[in-house]
Amino acid sequence: MDEKTSTDAATMNRAYKFRLDPTQAQKIALAQCAGAARYAYNLLTAHNLDVSRARADYWHARIDAGADETTVKVELKALAKSDVSYKSIGYAAYGTQYLTPEINRHRAASKAIESGADPAIVWPETERSSEPWMHTIPRRVLVSGLQSADKAWKNFFDSRTGARAGRLVGTPRFKRKGASRDSFTIPTPETIGAYGTAYLRGEPEYACRKAQLKRRGIKTAPTIEDYRHVRLSHLGVIRTHNTTKPLVKAVRAGAQIRSYTVSRTADRWYVSILVELTRPSATSTRAQRSAGAVGVDLGVRYLAALSDEQAPQRFARYPSLEFTGDDTPTLANPRWARTAEKRLVRLQRALSRAQKGSNRRARIVQQIARHHHLVALRRESGLHQVSKRLSTGYTLIGLEDLAVAGMTASAAGTVEAPGKNVRQKAGLNRSILDAAFSTLRRQLEYKVSWYGSQVQIIDRFFASSQTCSACGARAKTKLDLRVRVFECAACGVRIDRDVNAARNICAEAVRMYEAQLAPGMGESLNGRGVAGSDAAGLVVLGDVALDASRPAAFGGGSP
Repeated sequence: MDEKTSTDAATMNRAYKFRLDPTQAQKIALAQCAGAARYAYNLLTAHNLDVSRARADYWHARIDAGADETTVKVELKALAKSDVSYKSIGYAAYGTQYLTPEINRHRAASKAIESGADPAIVWPETERSSEPWMHTIPRRVLVSGLQSADKAWKNFFDSRTGARAGRLVGTPRFKRKGASRDSFTIPTPETIGAYGTAYLRGEPEYACRKAQLKRRGIKTAPTIEDYRHVRLSHLGVIRTHNTTKPLVKAVRAGAQIRSYTVSRTADRWYVSILVELTRPSATSTRAQRSAGAVGVDLGVRYLAALSDEQAPQRFARYPSLEFTGDDTPTLANPRWARTAEKRLVRLQRALSRAQKGSNRRARIVQQIARHHHLVALRRESGLHQVSKRLSTGYTLIGLEDLAVAGMTASAAGTVEAPGKNVRQKAGLNRSILDAAFSTLRRQLEYKVSWYGSQVQIIDRFFASSQTCSACGARAKTKLDLRVRVFECAACGVRIDRDVNAARNICAEAVRMYEAQLAPGMGESLNGRGVAGSDAAGLVVLGDVALDASRPAAFGGGSP
């Protein structure tokens, strides 16, 4: 089960994800719905692409004719009002103008044919649609595809105008039939949720049912029925692979179900049920306050280097966290993709020898998709364990803002200026992507609100690897990646470069966090679960006071 939250101050959106075990008939129905959503997505995408090409052709023609840009913009605005081929359209307008009339036409023709009318008369060859199934699919599924396309185009335009931060978003592309990923979303709070009448111990319903069974002479306790099914509107009741008890408990606590998303990855079907509930007030524990702050340096050699030297002892009871040594605060990199590479190579070799269009090739493609999916599940599960232990073990977590897109850029270069060490850089890129730095950051950002901790993001240009964590001296020369030990020329300290970077990140996180607080608050984590500062300029994290004016010798606990 995967759970995610928003950052809203009053309410929290949590998604409960369950793997489905549908019957063969249900698999066919789910595949039909997913295909219909993909078809609707491609319909709206095709319309807007045609509009973009028409506007671009008109623009270039008028500019070549000598018109200025302001005039052309005014002309295009007028054309969009008079000619639909020059106007981009949203999902609501497209559904009203195109989709709904087409569905109604299909439904009317189908009813007439079922009543005994001649199909050639009711639906002539010239008007016959290539989508005779359209009226059999719930309209809400088709609208879901239109909404996905509308969102993709909105992100594209916002990216071009500067309304969306980050890298530029490319032009939306068509979704390919036969891809291993399909999904559709249906907002429906009425008829969605756990199936059956579920009894929980301690509830009045449980006691009442138990009394009824006792009066009938039945000594067994009432069954808790049932936590293995979900009822989805438009789709019916489908069995789940894992228990739905967390969803049932959330709904009984007042959570409001907003929507559900059915998705397929490889040969597995999943449903993600989005609920809205009140954010519980989480405070830090005594163990968190005792540990204080921690700096996390993500990397490839180690999955994460921690500033807290006591980390192996703190998490000794969690065998899922594998440290490189009993006294070394560095988490081993599982290298999920690398460990499963041999099987992938065999499958790809078999794929290259299979005939295109054959059933054998289709089976191999399915096996490859399943292989990648299982690797992704192992990676996500491992990162979930790391993020939970960090968010429950410390009050403040310092993390670098890594530019993963730049770190994984190709070194191939151009024909005129070819790159160097291209194969080595490609291997490094695969290792970086396999570590999934962004996934770990995303998990930490929503989990800290559950456990009373906080994440502090450090600027990517902060020289964590070039600064001595003991004295704060800056290295005169930039360290090469092959150099794994940091040696300070000022104080002579010799330390692992990743651990040194983690300690610097911890000190910088504490400094930044102190700067966000009002001067003279004097608030500590013992009071309200938030850090404060005292008159001496020390950041108070539980029982530990760290000097924010210089790098700390240790990330958490007592120096």
